[in-house]
Amino acid sequence: MQTIDKEKGLVWGLLESVGDFNEGVRQTVAGSLITLGHQHPALVLSSIHKFISSPQTAPKVQVQSILYNTTENIVRECGEKIEDPELIGTWIEGAIKLMTLPSVAPDLQEAASGLMVALGSNPAHCNAVMESLVSQIQTGILPSQSIVETLGALAAGNVKGTVPYLKILLGLIVGCLPQVKQDSLKMALAAMLSKFSESILEAVDNKEPDPNITVDSYMNEGAAIFELLVHLWLKSSNAGVRHETIVCLGHMSHLLSKEKLEELAGLVVTTILSLYRKTSSPYSLTLSLALLMDALFRNNLTEGMKFHVDNLLSSLFNQVCVTPNYAEPFTVKNHYEVLRCYELLGNHYPENLMNHLLQRLENASHMQRVGALVVTKHLVNSKTLSKENISNLVSALNTILTDPNSKVVKSVTQVIVAMCHNSHLTAPTSDPFITYLVKHSAGGAPPQGRRPSLAEPEGESVSEVSRRVLHLLATTVEAAKPLLWPHLLNFVCSAEHDASLPLTLGCLAHLANNYASFNEGEPLLVGHPGPPTAPVLLSRLLVLSCVPGDGVVGIASLKLLQGLAAHVSPSVVEPWNQHLPQLLTTFQDLTVKGDAEPAAMQMWHDSLRDFLASTIIHINNEEYTINIGKAQMEQLQLYDKQQAQLCFMMSLIGVTLKHTTNKTFIATTLDSLFNATCHKSSVERESLALCVGTTAASHTDLVLTHIDMWLKSADPTKRPMSFFNLIKQDTRTDESSWVRASLVLCLGQISTLAPPNVVGNRVDGPIMLHLLNIINSNKSVTVNEAVLQATSNIARALIRLPDFKLRQRPLLITHLVNTAKMDNIPHPVLASVLQALRDLVALEPELNVEERTIILQAALTATLPCLSHTDNMNSYLTKCCAQLSVLIRTVIQKDTNPATLDDVTTLLQSWTVAPTELIRIKSVELLHAALRTYYDHLNITIEGPTNFNQTCQLLAFLTPRLTDPCSQVRTQAVGSVYTVLRIAGRYNGLTPNHVDEDLELLKIAEEQISVDDPQRIENLAKDVGKVISNKLSFVQLRSFLSSVVVGLQDRLGESSAGVALVLTTVFTLRGHQLHQHIKELLDSIYNRLEKVTHKETRQRSVKALARLSSHNLSLVLDTILTYPLPYERGVSETWQNLGHDPQLCASTISLLTQILERTQLYSEQPTTTDDTVKIATIPPLSAVCGLCELMHDLRVHTETEHEEEDWEKVECGEKVEVTQSWPDSQQIMSDNFPSLAALLLLSYGSYVGVVAPLHQTATANSKSAFNFVPNRGATTLVPTKVVLRCFQSLVNIIDCKSLSTALVSKIRDENDETLEMFLHTISEITAMLVHESPKHIEKLVKCLETQHVYEMQRVTVAAVFAQLIAEKCGGNYELLENITDGLLSRLNDRSVHVRRLAVRGLANFAQLQNDQCYFPQWFSVSEKLAEIITALVEATDQRDSSNCDGVSIETQVALEALRGLAALLPRLPQETVLQHTPTLLIRIRLFSEKSSGEVREAGLGVLRGLAASVGGSEEFREQIHLHLLASLVHLADPHPPTVVMCKSALQAMGPHLGSEAMNVMFQDHLIPSGALNYHQFITDLTKHMVMDLKDRMGFFIQAASSYFKSSESSLRRAAALLIGNLVYHSKGSDELNVSAVSHGLLYLLRDPDSSVRTAAAIAIPLLYRHNNLL
Repeated sequence: MQTIDKEKGLVWGLLESVGDFNEGVRQTVAGSLITLGHQHPALVLSSIHKFISSPQTAPKVQVQSILYNTTENIVRECGEKIEDPELIGTWIEGAIKLMTLPSVAPDLQEAASGLMVALGSNPAHCNAVMESLVSQIQTGILPSQSIVETLGALAAGNVKGTVPYLKILLGLIVGCLPQVKQDSLKMALAAMLSKFSESILEAVDNKEPDPNITVDSYMNEGAAIFELLVHLWLKSSNAGVRHETIVCLGHMSHLLSKEKLEELAGLVVTTILSLYRKTSSPYSLTLSLALLMDALFRNNLTEGMKFHVDNLLSSLFNQVCVTPNYAEPFTVKNHYEVLRCYELLGNHYPENLMNHLLQRLENASHMQRVGALVVTKHLVNSKTLSKENISNLVSALNTILTDPNSKVVKSVTQVIVAMCHNSHLTAPTSDPFITYLVKHSAGGAPPQGRRPSLAEPEGESVSEVSRRVLHLLATTVEAAKPLLWPHLLNFVCSAEHDASLPLTLGCLAHLANNYASFNEGEPLLVGHPGPPTAPVLLSRLLVLSCVPGDGVVGIASLKLLQGLAAHVSPSVVEPWNQHLPQLLTTFQDLTVKGDAEPAAMQMWHDSLRDFLASTIIHINNEEYTINIGKAQMEQLQLYDKQQAQLCFMMSLIGVTLKHTTNKTFIATTLDSLFNATCHKSSVERESLALCVGTTAASHTDLVLTHIDMWLKSADPTKRPMSFFNLIKQDTRTDESSWVRASLVLCLGQISTLAPPNVVGNRVDGPIMLHLLNIINSNKSVTVNEAVLQATSNIARALIRLPDFKLRQRPLLITHLVNTAKMDNIPHPVLASVLQALRDLVALEPELNVEERTIILQAALTATLPCLSHTDNMNSYLTKCCAQLSVLIRTVIQKDTNPATLDDVTTLLQSWTVAPTELIRIKSVELLHAALRTYYDHLNITIEGPTNFNQTCQLLAFLTPRLTDPCSQVRTQAVGSVYTVLRIAGRYNGLTPNHVDEDLELLKIAEEQISVDDPQRIENLAKDVGKVISNKLSFVQLRSFLSSVVVGLQDRLGESSAGVALVLTTVFTLRGHQLHQHIKELLDSIYNRLEKVTHKETRQRSVKALARLSSHNLSLVLDTILTYPLPYERGVSETWQNLGHDPQLCASTISLLTQILERTQLYSEQPTTTDDTVKIATIPPLSAVCGLCELMHDLRVHTETEHEEEDWEKVECGEKVEVTQSWPDSQQIMSDNFPSLAALLLLSYGSYVGVVAPLHQTATANSKSAFNFVPNRGATTLVPTKVVLRCFQSLVNIIDCKSLSTALVSKIRDENDETLEMFLHTISEITAMLVHESPKHIEKLVKCLETQHVYEMQRVTVAAVFAQLIAEKCGGNYELLENITDGLLSRLNDRSVHVRRLAVRGLANFAQLQNDQCYFPQWFSVSEKLAEIITALVEATDQRDSSNCDGVSIETQVALEALRGLAALLPRLPQETVLQHTPTLLIRIRLFSEKSSGEVREAGLGVLRGLAASVGGSEEFREQIHLHLLASLVHLADPHPPTVVMCKSALQAMGPHLGSEAMNVMFQDHLIPSGALNYHQFITDLTKHMVMDLKDRMGFFIQAASSYFKSSESSLRRAAALLIGNLVYHSKGSDELNVSAVSHGLLYLLRDPDSSVRTAAAIAIPLLYRHNNLL
């Protein structure tokens, strides 16, 4: 065998490809070299070295770097396998040369250094490497920087191997250091010496490699180097050199003797301190300083450092003031090293350190204070300081408590925690710090000027830190509890510390219930200078707990009261223990609910007021009560900015005044409170009124006297006039109005809360006198609102006095009505007006008609329009509607007669049809409430009316509301209908207890009509319509119909549909009575239907007309035929109703069938471009449209069916649901299915490429002046879609669900109908018909067998027949024989499309079952089967003469034949196939070379069929190995379907290869639908190929090599991988022509495709056994 020269071998080829321009190829080549290097390390390393060193192939620097990195990888993995010292020496020599030459690129030197480190890390080569490196270090000669860096890396990576050489190296380096001038070399040497020092210390600690190793043996060299570094390099001008030197000195300080260290340390420290001012990254300085100080203090060298302590502290302090940034680790490390230095200095120089810290704390700079506090906290926690020093620090801290800086505050809080935790604070010394924490716990948001560091919790402000610290001290630190209690009580009543109350009260509550104790001899609440008194605390805590929204403060206040019960008074301990837990539970419930309702808040405030009253009663001390009142008055100023608390405090003052008897105190307090009240605030006015009213409960006359006095003082007309008063007149007028509003509210509260025995006289006297005077003279809106509230209070108070008549009521009503008529009246004011009107109407005597009408009109006009401007009811609107309902019911109750009801219903009727849902809900609710109230209070008398004339009108405008989309409206409407009929029955003489079955149906409907089920609502509405129809007389019925038809145009579709439903019900029951009024009703309904867009309304209206016109159908048919295409919705709905009657349905089908059979489907007309266009004729197209509409409601609808009618403008999202079926009509359609289906299929084929007509011929009675009329809707018609829609309706009738779904999808497809799309659709239709309706197939075939002139009709028949064979004709094999004859006869058709479909049909015989197809008794095998196979084989000879990538029409016939043979061959008898096997195998080989992927796929399919049919024959086995190899290569074919077919072909050939293992792999791994890892599959497969097909290896390799020049890159790539694995698994067989393979792979390494080059690089290492090729 020929031997390849080493320089031309595979390794050399890979080396030449290392410089490939593609990164992926370079990486793969390097990986291949590494793989070969693991097998032949010496060979590869020698080749690489030769390639690098050869002048002819000297690579670029980048390539050399790759090769050195490759060599490094081989050495790290296989270094111990390289036993050739000469080779190692050669590489070491080359690496040393690269590292020592000054002109070598840094990347290359780094790669060479890496190689040396890899060699040195291996124990076998460490000595050689170290010796070569040590030889480069010579006294007096500067070493190379790369050599130095390599020594440092080796010292860090192989301590055990390098330590024995370090003493020698240190000795050699001593002589070199003075001569070093380059800064980079200095830094490298310093870093190397640092690593040497670390390695020595590590070896000393571990006692390896020498157990007797000590630091003393290195002291001489270390001292010499240390001294040189100090004197020469430490003063370098280069910052990098200085820093590396300092770090080195820090590490080497542990290698010095005590004397040398003492001698040189001072100079180093001085240098470090001087460098702190010149660097921005001081970590190396601090680290070195810490190491140096540690070495000094370990040797007890403290005297020499005394001179540097102050400078050290100063420099370190500058570092500690820098906040560490956790995003930059070196700043954090530097911070910890600084604290380490402080701790070392504090242990040896405490006095210096204390003086230093105290001086910094007294400094005004916040940065220095923060730094001093950080150090202080560290020293306190480390227990470094003495008690005396701690005392001095506490005194110093007091001086900085006024510093507002946030950083200082946070640092102080941390020091306070440390002090308390270590018990360094006492009660006298802690007060300033506690005050400090409380003050800052109420702080605001943190400043935004600085981004917080990671050391601080994100967003944590000063107040949050202070709160967290104070809570920690109160709950966790035992030593801090005596410092907090009771000192924190002083902050409860201070306005300055309001913001800190949540925290302060929480801490106090915890301390009071868990720490504090009661001592009767030592009272706690003694007042200034101690904690506040009990009345002060009681008043303060009650107010703080009045707002449930502030849960923390309220709960803490109540818990603090529990703890203070014994300190307040012994008499309240028991009642408080009983009441406070209940109050606490209620408060917690209100807090959980969030925003409490006003009623709940009122109840909560009443509970607190009752608690205060109970406390005053139990204490029973007048002086104590007065003290409470004084405390409450004094605390009013605390709530200037807290209005809710202020108002509640005013109400508590009223409780206190109610329970005191001191008139002087009451008068003084009322005057002070009146003067202190801000009358501009509405809530303060109401609170003042409540306070005054509460006081009036015990002191009515005294309070009224003050009211009179206050009114006089508030009258602006009685004030003296002056020049300045004229200037301030407007301001004083407003102030007077606010004061008068307060006094009006006071009058109302006095009326409400005064005792009943005195309220009547006081109302009729001073109260009404003052009120009317204010109304008459008032021009202020504020006063008017107060008047409304006071009027309502007075009226409700007088209801308790049934014999009292308010003489001033008409005046008040007039005032209220005028107020209600104001424009844009606010909702709260409107609610107050309605409430006041209701209260006044309820008083005696009754109102007259004029007053009633005025009140109702004003109330409705003011209230209901407000609902149109909002989507949700707010509290005031809800209150307005509720008050309006009560007002209407009160009016009817006061005067129950038809006139009153007529006034109410007339006013409400226009509101019930409003577009706003809320208005409809409220108006119908009001109507129902009015009717219900009228019925409940109806009293029939002999003199009264005998008929209820409003019956028809009320029922007509209530009918649309029966199906309103709002359930509330529906329920109220049915209830109203029931009540109307009940009222009419009462007038007709029925008793209230009369039982009526029809009316009972209404009660059931009222209960159930609120459901969301539309069907249920429809049924209930029908029941209501039946009741209305039954209860109305003929005269009433006509009146009702003429009124209710207006409801068809209701704004709401559901309501108008309900009207149509009621019309249907009435026409069904009583339509025979309306024969004289049919035209009138039709005209009325059609005229309104033109404006109706709601689909359901139209359908139900048409249904109603069908019920009415069932006696005269001919008129309906004439109307239908007059409409143009596409049909309007009304016409379509009429067609649909025709299909419901079986007789009409049958007659209509007969007529439409004749039109389709006898009329030309389309006409060809020339265009301006000399082309022809096919235009559909109108009669058959109209017939198809009518047939489709006729079957519309006869279809069996599926749940998911959504139809999109092109000629119906259907509302989006609606579903057509047909809940009723017509089985007779459906049976008629089913009987005519074959003929209709054949007509529609042929029409579908004929309409491909046909457009709809743009005009139609005018009818005889048309008024058009032309012979045609425009058909404007034709642009929306597509004839093929029209036929498919009609066919879909037809198949729905016979319940072919799958076919219907497919047709819906096809109809929705907006693409133009092409021939291929048409054939696909026909095949789907035929297949689904056979599957879902096989009984109609035979008749369908008979209808299609006739002769057809149109080509597309013949194509349609051929497509149907071809698919019928695939579907086995539904099991009808006699029909199958007829279809086969038809297809064979169509092989000679002039249309190529017909011939192609005929071939497809013959190929579909493969779909039949074996036991039913090939040897049936009725089928002549020797003739028919041979004829079919011969026809298919001959069809494969149709060759494409073009060279384009596409497939011509003629070639498609061959493709059909190939595909048919591929499916048919596995099912044919062997003797039938054998005669065609040679021909087919030759053609398969030709087809596999085609550029078309479809052709290659079809050829492989035939190969699969031949393998399955005659795989064991001699004819097939002769060529199986050639096709096996081709199939393996084509597994990587760029055409995915070809790959799938290739997998199937290999699975079919597997059993015939003679290799069980290969067959198993084919069957298990070649999953057609799965992804294949080609590389891995070929790797595993070739193992078995070499074992089982060993004799064929040469043939395989030779045949695969032919693909190296394939035009497809994927095939070249696959061939390379296949050959590489074949050779690899052949294990060096001498029979293989491996030389040719190597030449081929080397050729592929130069392939233009990068993936091919990558595959070749992967394959080359697989030839590693052939050493002669490497």
